[in-house]
Amino acid sequence: MATLTATALALLAGIGLATGAAAQAPANFGPDAPPFAPKAPIAIVGGTLIDATGAPPKTGYTVLIEGNKIVKVAPSAEVAVPAGARTIDASGMTVMPGLISSNQHIQLNPLHPAPAADLPLDEIKARWEGNFAQMPYKSYVYLMQGVTSMRQTSGPWKRILPVKKRIDAGEIPGPRIFLGGALLMSPQFFKHYITKNRTPADAVDWMRNDFAYFVLDDIEKDTDQLLGADFNYWKLLLSDEEFDGKNDFTDAQIRRIIDKGHAAGKKIDIHANSTPKGFERLLKFNFDTLEHPFESSFLLDEKTIEGFAKKGVIVDTLLRVRVAGPEHAMNPNRFNETDYIMSSTPEDYRTLMTYRDRMLYNKRNPDHRGLAIYQPRASQSDMFGQDGPSLNDQMKARETARQNMRNFIKHKVKFSMGTDATAFLNFQQDDPNATEMEYMVEMGMTPMDSIIASTRIGAEALGLLDQLGTIEAGKLADVIVVAGDPLKSMDAMKRVAVVIKDGVRYK
Repeated sequence: MATLTATALALLAGIGLATGAAAQAPANFGPDAPPFAPKAPIAIVGGTLIDATGAPPKTGYTVLIEGNKIVKVAPSAEVAVPAGARTIDASGMTVMPGLISSNQHIQLNPLHPAPAADLPLDEIKARWEGNFAQMPYKSYVYLMQGVTSMRQTSGPWKRILPVKKRIDAGEIPGPRIFLGGALLMSPQFFKHYITKNRTPADAVDWMRNDFAYFVLDDIEKDTDQLLGADFNYWKLLLSDEEFDGKNDFTDAQIRRIIDKGHAAGKKIDIHANSTPKGFERLLKFNFDTLEHPFESSFLLDEKTIEGFAKKGVIVDTLLRVRVAGPEHAMNPNRFNETDYIMSSTPEDYRTLMTYRDRMLYNKRNPDHRGLAIYQPRASQSDMFGQDGPSLNDQMKARETARQNMRNFIKHKVKFSMGTDATAFLNFQQDDPNATEMEYMVEMGMTPMDSIIASTRIGAEALGLLDQLGTIEAGKLADVIVVAGDPLKSMDAMKRVAVVIKDGVRYK
């Protein structure tokens, strides 16, 4: 047998090493399986690193994770990867912190307005039992879209807390969920709400105690229930009527709720009152975060917007939920796509096809009063009443909401990313996080600022910037890898290739 040359020996040695590596390769590919807990160090090598600290992108870096923490972020030549570490090659991709959604839901159904308060008790309970059963699945979808932390911005905490605990225990996959308990309402507002929506008498107690609301009959006694560690923040839901001194919480009551929450370490979130004077009234209070300011029926006074900027209020973006209706109405045939079919039950898809046909009718008659997309609701609102707005009116409302967002950006109000998925017509199939990040850029933010809003500012809104929101040594290991460059196109955020949360690879 001929003597092997040195080159041939080296090649065979290489083949042997490759074969040996291949034999162990399955341990280094794909996501972890439950129970979810860190199993080995992880090294993310190469790619473009956006650490969300405000620093420019970096190349040639390694992010080293041990346990549930990031332990080193440095040029690859300076990082010693431990033996047995799982190496993820991020070449050609972007490494960034996990997304933080500051307004998200695991219990809503995008085919039905929440809560359709005119339904009799048996119907509304049956619908919501179906919604509650879907919560683990929705949690999984959000995580796969790159959301590693989220604020669950409504209740009922008694139904949502068990899902959160299962995620925290590593039993099921999902984002790190932060609870506000429920939407804190005054008795006056709740009474107005159920009267306006013609809530059947037998459904009132369920709406009050087992749905999304928490009516504060006694502010001191009732808020004591939200002092525990399970709750990160409190959210006030203010009336959509102009305050007349007696139809909602008084100024003194709001200040007491805020002061008590802050003393207990809770952030205070406010779901905006939908009137010009209502927004102006909010400037009296030292709250932390604001929801739904991009009104579609009027432009906010820019002095009020400037006031939010000066107070340092963090505003959830939440444009999609304002404009989803008209944007779907422009292209109803998108619902014919297979993604919607495969992720729907036959019953739900029949409902969606009914919406599609009504949207097509309205599109063919853009100047006429439109068919309501969702008719059974008793409330005679523009969107849900027996008649809906024309397509042209919807488009005008869309532009008003977009202009409000532009004005907030112009006045340098601080943004976090919020999606309000899966509120009415705000589908998970549309990848609401990527959509919301793209809106930020369209309305005037830089791509980097959009990323920072969706990561670092989200952590600030939670009061957890020391633990989350950036890729730095000592932070919790929430890291995603995106197949593309979001600094060039936010469409890349629809292609999240790797998701690591708490040192566990889920995708």
